[in-house]
Amino acid sequence: MLRWIFLDIGNVLINDDPAMALLYRELHRAMCSLGYRLGFPELLAEREELIRTRGTEHWAVLGSKYLGEKGHGTLMHRCASRMRADYMSSHTLMPGMAEAVQVLSERYKLGVIANQLKEVLDALDALGLGRCFQVKAVSEVVGVRKPDPALYRWALDRAACQPREAVMVGDRTDNDIAPARALGMWTILFRVPHEAKGYVPGDEFERLYFESQNRESISRIAPSSPNEIPDAQAEDVSDLLNAIEQVRQRAESSSEEIPSRR
Repeated sequence: MLRWIFLDIGNVLINDDPAMALLYRELHRAMCSLGYRLGFPELLAEREELIRTRGTEHWAVLGSKYLGEKGHGTLMHRCASRMRADYMSSHTLMPGMAEAVQVLSERYKLGVIANQLKEVLDALDALGLGRCFQVKAVSEVVGVRKPDPALYRWALDRAACQPREAVMVGDRTDNDIAPARALGMWTILFRVPHEAKGYVPGDEFERLYFESQNRESISRIAPSSPNEIPDAQAEDVSDLLNAIEQVRQRAESSSEEIPSRR
């Protein structure tokens, strides 16, 4: 029986695109201050090439390349401080998710499993969503980051449920689908097209980043092995609700059990 729905936060509940646009703007600004003459479009082209070669930590790689480890650390701290001060200034609620969470909370127990700053919990409360989640496995609070399965185990332990009683909804095959499957959870890959995520670029930097996202995005990296293939996929909230129902029916079928995925 399916009892728990665990959702990622970034690009599932809350759109991370504005935050990433901010990170790249600040990286480029720091590079210019050091005398680099690389244009913003050229920096984004490097981002896209890294993603094509499966460089999922593209911003960190480029930050270390141009600023050095210490400089990148300083920039990361400065950007995090800005987001901590006003989290929703660089994030937006995903279209339809408030309504979907309410519907799901009436049928299942809900939790989040996410790599996020701890301030995201205050943001969820301010959006009226925090009360809907009984388990909140946020990396900065727990001290473990995805794809480490320990974060998933922490959430399952707090939920007091078996992996076969839970589904993980996430936008990445590497961080969300693979570790959840390895533990025996059901999985749904939720990939909303960037133009449907409610993100309206506010200036030229954001427009250029948005175009770069449409060309290459880590959420579109294909599975690299059978362990990264989800049980279902969805591209909008309606699809997601249908996918969860399909998984529920599979989970509750009398004869089906989830095979070992290690």
